[in-house]
Amino acid sequence: MSAESSQKGPLRRFAARISAIFLFIYRTLFLISILLGMVLAWLIWSGGPSVQVEDNVGLVIAPTGALVEKVEADPFQQALSQWAGEPPAQTAISDVVDAFDRAREDDRIPFVVLKLDELGSAGIAAIDEIARAARRFRDAGKKVYVWADSLTQPQYGLAAQADEIALDPFGAVWIEGYSVYPNYFADLFGKIGVDIEVFRVGEFKSAVEPFIRNDMSDAARRANAAWLEVLWNGYLQRASHVREDVASAVPELLSALPERIEAADGDIAAMVQDAGIVDRLETLGAFRSRMGETVGMDEDGHGSFRQIHFRHYLQATRERAGADPAAPEVRLVTVQGMIVDGRGEPGTAGGDRIAETLNAARRDDKVRAVVLRIDSPGGSVLASERIRRAVVALQDAGKPVVASMATQAASGGYWIAMDADAIYAYDATITGSIGVFGLWMSVSDALEKVGIGSDGVGTTPVAGALRPDRPLGEDMARVLQSGVEHAYGRFIAGVATGREMPEAAVERVAQGRVWSGQQALERGLVDALGGLREAADRAAELAGLEADHYRLTPPSAPRPGVFSMLQHLSGGILSLADTFGAQALLAGWARDALPGSDAAALLAAWPADPAGRYALCECRVTAGGLPASQGALPGPR
Repeated sequence: MSAESSQKGPLRRFAARISAIFLFIYRTLFLISILLGMVLAWLIWSGGPSVQVEDNVGLVIAPTGALVEKVEADPFQQALSQWAGEPPAQTAISDVVDAFDRAREDDRIPFVVLKLDELGSAGIAAIDEIARAARRFRDAGKKVYVWADSLTQPQYGLAAQADEIALDPFGAVWIEGYSVYPNYFADLFGKIGVDIEVFRVGEFKSAVEPFIRNDMSDAARRANAAWLEVLWNGYLQRASHVREDVASAVPELLSALPERIEAADGDIAAMVQDAGIVDRLETLGAFRSRMGETVGMDEDGHGSFRQIHFRHYLQATRERAGADPAAPEVRLVTVQGMIVDGRGEPGTAGGDRIAETLNAARRDDKVRAVVLRIDSPGGSVLASERIRRAVVALQDAGKPVVASMATQAASGGYWIAMDADAIYAYDATITGSIGVFGLWMSVSDALEKVGIGSDGVGTTPVAGALRPDRPLGEDMARVLQSGVEHAYGRFIAGVATGREMPEAAVERVAQGRVWSGQQALERGLVDALGGLREAADRAAELAGLEADHYRLTPPSAPRPGVFSMLQHLSGGILSLADTFGAQALLAGWARDALPGSDAAALLAAWPADPAGRYALCECRVTAGGLPASQGALPGPR
């Protein structure tokens, strides 16, 4: 045997062993993936282990993250987070309302405890719907309690619906009102050589101002001040449903906050109790003992009162709460987030996806009417028009459509509602903003700064005219401006037709101006003030159904199977490649450089409209330091 052959033997054996090891690891990981996929699929299908509701227990309603119209988290990620013990990043408003309503008629539940420390944001629609559910619960002779170590403004908006608010003696309540303070980037773009070309129609279309100004215009300042005042008054009104003095006590406290806190020797808890904002100061242990006087103390060693978490309660009462399957159906279709072209990502409203959902309702013989629930600042004109056309197709098929505006239904959010048979809004819903703008970004100056130029030839005057590495010429600017003006004209005409108003009257309330729901009602842009239930009853009435004999049902979503779980497990690795794409880099830069604004959302999704035309409202407000619009269960104890 040659020396070469003797060397190949051990090398081959070594290579074979390495291959066997890698094959073993691969097969093991594959089997683990299958098992994990089966577990996660079971968690999603079944909701987890079965739960029993014991007699005489307190119901703990503990929303986490953002209160939203519809939870849009990836089901795989949602199940994985639950398995890891992380609280959900979103809570559906309907889950909280359902928990109140089911417990109202459940003799096993004597009271509800609202636990709000992990609630991040709650818009006016969430506060209004939950306030109504709490009122129905209290009307049944049952109590709602809150204990907190501190309360932000969104949290207090819900806490105020309780019969009693107990605050830790070292706690605090922070209420500051509403504000709009966008960041402005004109100087930034100038310094880095990015040229933002904006085309708009409407004196008050302030969504574009962050791109072209360094401060708020006088027109935007006047318009924002008007609807913010209505929003603030609506918050105070909701907070005073149970505590009548809160509507006056909070403004009085804020008007002299330094003096009031100094008079209380810096004791914030005592100050808010004296103002009537909370009812008592109490430690958590004392609160638990007091609740235990009604339901008894838990024997599992937690040292708290006997209780059940609302997510477990919903799971346990799912069959009891089922609606009559034979009742006619009113389909609930939710439009949540910025309206974008295509199907859209979670957190956005894809025009194609929403239109497909509406078309499915049109073809479904069981569906008699549709409620279009809108919580959106608008977005792409093209995507908004696709949704509007699907609404009209439903009406042509004899199925009425009622729009129910949530916290905001502005610009494109109003575009999709304007043909509805009826439009309902809350008094403080942010709506209107009837206007259109176009956006184009050129980075030619930025490229020149680093020594990159662009030059060449084209077969027509417009060939290559819309390249972002070239300056936008005057001719193309005229083209884009004309397109924006055409879209605005269609918007005005559409509102005039849908709302049966003269175009001149629509023009007076348009120009991109934002209105509250109450102001929109006074100007004919909405038909009535009311929440989801009122809108659903109206849809049923228009369809000839009895108000108490119909089902309000969301579209059915396919449950992901094991192979879908495996696809999610492996797909995450492939998605890392996207982080090197230009669009992902732009989105990342927008999130970091322009935090918390719809301008950032627009750049992150750019181009969200193929023609570069947007019906988008920059109407994101701040409430108590937080945006007011986003596993194992969190410990309710």
